[in-house]
Amino acid sequence: MPEQMVFARKASGLVRGLSFIDAFGVGFMNQGLTPSMWVMISFGLGVYTGGNLIWATLISALLCGVGFSLVWGILGGSMPRSGGEYIYNSRIIHPIIGIAESFGNAFVWIMWIYILAPWTVDPGLVMMFEFLNLPAAAEFCTQPIALFLIASLVNLIALLFVVFGVKVFARVQKVIMVLGITGCTVILLVFTFTSHDAFILAWNNLAAQFGSVDYEGFLMAARAAIADAGGVLPKTWNWFDTLGVMVAGSWLFAYSYCITFIAGEVKRPDKTIILANLSAILVPAAFMVWLAAALYNSVGFEFLSATAWVDNMGEGLAGYTLPWAPNFVGLAAVINHNPFVVFMMAMSFIVFNLWWVALSYLAFPRILFAWGMDRMGPKWFADIDYRWASPVKNHILCFILGEIGIAIYAFVMDPMTGLSVTGMEIVSVFGITALAAAIFPFSKKAKHIWESSPYKNWKILGIPVVTIGAAFNLVYLGILFYFFFFMKEMGEQELVKGSLILYAIIWGLGIAWYFYWKARNKKVGVDINMTFGELPPD
Repeated sequence: MPEQMVFARKASGLVRGLSFIDAFGVGFMNQGLTPSMWVMISFGLGVYTGGNLIWATLISALLCGVGFSLVWGILGGSMPRSGGEYIYNSRIIHPIIGIAESFGNAFVWIMWIYILAPWTVDPGLVMMFEFLNLPAAAEFCTQPIALFLIASLVNLIALLFVVFGVKVFARVQKVIMVLGITGCTVILLVFTFTSHDAFILAWNNLAAQFGSVDYEGFLMAARAAIADAGGVLPKTWNWFDTLGVMVAGSWLFAYSYCITFIAGEVKRPDKTIILANLSAILVPAAFMVWLAAALYNSVGFEFLSATAWVDNMGEGLAGYTLPWAPNFVGLAAVINHNPFVVFMMAMSFIVFNLWWVALSYLAFPRILFAWGMDRMGPKWFADIDYRWASPVKNHILCFILGEIGIAIYAFVMDPMTGLSVTGMEIVSVFGITALAAAIFPFSKKAKHIWESSPYKNWKILGIPVVTIGAAFNLVYLGILFYFFFFMKEMGEQELVKGSLILYAIIWGLGIAWYFYWKARNKKVGVDINMTFGELPPD
């Protein structure tokens, strides 16, 4: 049967217009530098208070730098088509797995919209208004209706950044990236040029101004609160908690894989995808090591853990009355209150969150596009607006689903948020794809693809490099899986169980989707076994 009878069209309609810098930007921006630092410190160190941020970063950078770069880089370079891991898993393992897994990941990208668009408002705008001494504006942003309306505006802006094609997207991304990195650098410089004694003095002066506990008083109150919760505030670090911190730290290191969703739009994908993935891991790692070293020098290990615990609990601390939360950006604002400086610091958090939402509009529509090219969805999934080389209809669907999620978040506060989404991705997205990479060189189904891969001769001691990368990847994912799913310290175990049940349902829907479209294609004489035996047209 001719290829054009199997796939939806003879050509994808997408344009290879993205450079290495553009691809790096996609991966780097999906690591969300400033908010991911907040997640690693407040969520990670807030739970595992004895964690060492420097060691957690170095271990993560090693395992992800080898594992994620090789797995996603080699898969993306061997099968340079837009659509992400759906392409790889359906060709290497089985189309049922490819559809079910990507069905779940499509759902995850919508979830990121309804989590991160509101985060742009609270804590993003709330933080900025608190720093600028505008408490009424900060309080307004926490109201459900305000949260919904502003988050919806963020959602619309993110759509407009992406819907007009990758060329417009790439230009805007450069501007957003520079703004975000600049603001983050301001935060790091504030800590770098502040001694421990100077930080204590700044904290105590601000505490006196607002009638709050001083440095030693905060430590004493935190020790007591943690003891009441059945824990102990450690004075130094330990390996167990350091590995635990890596769960939240994964936001800084595991998400450059987003590059593969636009693999069909990247120039020289054989080199660009793997190098962009590696760079998008090492650059955040360098920033995080810098931040951690500066924080330990200025704030102090025990005090930093105490503030992370307080920020993570979200219930305040007896005697603490400063006008903003004690997260790491708030600690920088304690040191420097200059309006321009605090604006830049909070702005960094906001723009990275905004671009996270925009990247959902890069990934979700291309997952659906890849299904459409394989005739595993309605024909309009594969439609491309040729003015912008963009799947506009898929973008509109993404916006509608995102708006529904934002409404749920703002008015119901659906608990499937934050790290619970990461927990689902550990197994369903990263784990399945790592297994596919491990068997790629040995898969009979994908033998012809492997034989044409530019990496087929990459071996160490006779072992394919992609398999070695998958082993590193699985070690990293094993650490995350253990500390997320099985440790009581993570709390909210019912949330974890509920998340597992929800994801099992989504996988079930994905499997049903596969059989429905398989039967529908059979009725019109299309053998989908031929579809999944080849790569879609470029």
